[in-house]
Amino acid sequence: MAITRLVAVLAYALSLCLNAEAAPTWPSSVDELEDIMMLNTGYRARGFATKVTPCSQGAGPGRIAAAEWIRTAFHDMATGNVYQGTGGLDASLVFELGGDNIGPAFETSLTTFAPFLTSRSSMADIIAMGIYTSVRSCGGPAVPIKTGRVDAAEAGPPGVPLPQNSLFTFQNQFLRTGFDTSQMIAVTACGHTLGGVHAANFPQIVPPGSAPDDFKAFEATTAKFDEKIASEYVSGNSTDPLTVGPSQAAGRASDLRVFNADGNATITSLADPATFASTCQAMLQKMIEVVPSGVTLTDPIVPYDIKPVALQLTLQGGGTEIQFAGEIRVRTTSRPASQISSLQLVYKDRTGGSDCGSCKITATSKGTAAGFDDSFTFYAFSTKIPSQSSISSFNVLITLASGATETYDNNNNGYAIQDNVMLQAPQSCVTGSTLSVTAAVRSPATTANLVLSLKVPRSGIITPALQSQTVSLTQQSTVGPYNIVTGTYTLDAAQVQTTKFDITSGQASDSFKSSSDLGTTCLPLASTGSSSSTSSSSTRTSSPTTLQTSTKPTTSTTTSSTSSAATPSLAGYAYQGCYTDSTSARVLTGKSTSSSTMTYKSCSAYCTGYTYLALEFGSQCYCGNAFSAPSSPAPASDCSTKCSGDATQLCGAGNRMTLFKSNGQSPTNATVAGWTYDGCYTDSTSARVLTGKYIPDNALTVERCAVGCKGYAIFGAEYGSQCFCANAFANPTTKVPEGDCGYTCAGNSLQACGAGNRLSVYRVSG
Repeated sequence: MAITRLVAVLAYALSLCLNAEAAPTWPSSVDELEDIMMLNTGYRARGFATKVTPCSQGAGPGRIAAAEWIRTAFHDMATGNVYQGTGGLDASLVFELGGDNIGPAFETSLTTFAPFLTSRSSMADIIAMGIYTSVRSCGGPAVPIKTGRVDAAEAGPPGVPLPQNSLFTFQNQFLRTGFDTSQMIAVTACGHTLGGVHAANFPQIVPPGSAPDDFKAFEATTAKFDEKIASEYVSGNSTDPLTVGPSQAAGRASDLRVFNADGNATITSLADPATFASTCQAMLQKMIEVVPSGVTLTDPIVPYDIKPVALQLTLQGGGTEIQFAGEIRVRTTSRPASQISSLQLVYKDRTGGSDCGSCKITATSKGTAAGFDDSFTFYAFSTKIPSQSSISSFNVLITLASGATETYDNNNNGYAIQDNVMLQAPQSCVTGSTLSVTAAVRSPATTANLVLSLKVPRSGIITPALQSQTVSLTQQSTVGPYNIVTGTYTLDAAQVQTTKFDITSGQASDSFKSSSDLGTTCLPLASTGSSSSTSSSSTRTSSPTTLQTSTKPTTSTTTSSTSSAATPSLAGYAYQGCYTDSTSARVLTGKSTSSSTMTYKSCSAYCTGYTYLALEFGSQCYCGNAFSAPSSPAPASDCSTKCSGDATQLCGAGNRMTLFKSNGQSPTNATVAGWTYDGCYTDSTSARVLTGKYIPDNALTVERCAVGCKGYAIFGAEYGSQCFCANAFANPTTKVPEGDCGYTCAGNSLQACGAGNRLSVYRVSG
């Protein structure tokens, strides 16, 4: 019977592997979550993986965030009932902290997830995403992620499996969630390959003072997703506190009871690394797909080969032209960006014809990004098109260095663009707590709605609720073929940076805009050309509208504007000015923190070793060695929020950074005798480029890595504290811009040691 169940587990895994997914069609309901999943580092990085990269990272002694994310998903799912169609992965855990869900892991995880909650990414889907991200960060398999989960509005029933439960109780609890005995064993082993047990939560299992940091790991490789939880058990060398030690006498040796439930058949099979990886991939996917009846999940997320990003049409002064700007994200995992000679958008006018001249727009390389398994290059464009003929869709034409061309038509649909309603971002702003929105609606329409998605705090609940609010926009004037409509809404202070909104008119919508992307001053719309006022109440004045360009500070004395306030100063740093930021694409992505006692000094202490630091919204501190997203100088008066720990200092504002640059040297590539620096290269946790030897080193320098790799032909430093050696590249890699390898070495802040999925590569000289 046990063998039959094991075969069923493996068959389930095989069925998932055989279920190949077609290329996605844009736009899709998964787009926001696809970004969160794919963009870990580099340009437009979303930063979701930051808290679990590297795998050993945690919020305190003995804590491993990746293990806590897995446990969070399991506890949220564990009270589901597949027979009644209730519960499962529905984020009801936010109402269930304490009791069966003891310890700080759940609150920490949910707090980390909360900023990613939007109308397009439910908390339940984000918890599921945490499984993929934590497992991949720790070197485990890529767990497929489907989306479409719906967040619960209240707590579910009790029933999380507890260490003191009998085997009979365990089997019934798991069966209730759809797991038979063999699957129960497998998912338990998969969950216990990371982390361990804390004395503070389970003193009968880990007596206080009996282990370093009052923490006992499940197995030897605590921060690596591997089969050791099974192989150590099978070989009789287990140190799992739920198998051996005080837990036996206390009746809490739950792993021992579970693993032995089928005479050790399943756990023995899991001692094989390949079987462990494939089985865990299937079981963890099964776990996060336990959802209430009535919830329909999408196909698994797969990366787009071509994905439009931040597309925006903006009516220009006079109404005769529309600015069309945005970016095209190109997947470069298999075909590196170095093979791309040019990228163009070939578009159709608003009637689907070619009344647009050449109908081609050229885009230029803007930046690169990477996830665990994929790399991307962004190509930016900005052009003006006639408002009468306008645009309806485009295809993407890539010309390779070889002269060959590739056309991407979005699965024969083209990439559709609507011009019936457009947010006028330059004429919209957030001043104080007042959101002012201006939009252009194409005649004959004269009205539109502002539909807000607001994050609303809930008493006693650590995550906010999403609340929809609709505001009617009223006509102010007519400009060319468009009517200009406006409206305002007063936000709570916490909503200034977190609000998403749509502009709708009839069936048309300009959607998923961010309040944090708006400036603090609404610019007037130019009135040159044919324009007629239809409202005597309009208070807007006429002046040319200019396009904002993204720039980086080029000298240590740059300031964004003059101000009567004292220029911010910080020992060891040069003030750069007030700069723009965005919650959807952070400028500095090295690391970040927030504090109710934030000061310049505390932020600089936190950002030691980084080239840039920035203070934002009074209590936030960001660090980085290079800009990861576009940023522009803003008026000094925009950075007007007092620091939470020192009212005499100004710490940015909503979407505004008080920016400093270290007076010290930026990290550079070291000169090492006998070695020659080769460049910055991509890497992947699933397909390491250098596989001869791995040396984790919290005091890493380039010299120490060279010594550790003596006898090898190549070494690479990665993520500041990781050293890899080999005689040749074992998997495909691409040389990328030097700015991608911007992490300082853990043992020498003047040296560059790669970055996330980026290697600073050296080769033996001669």
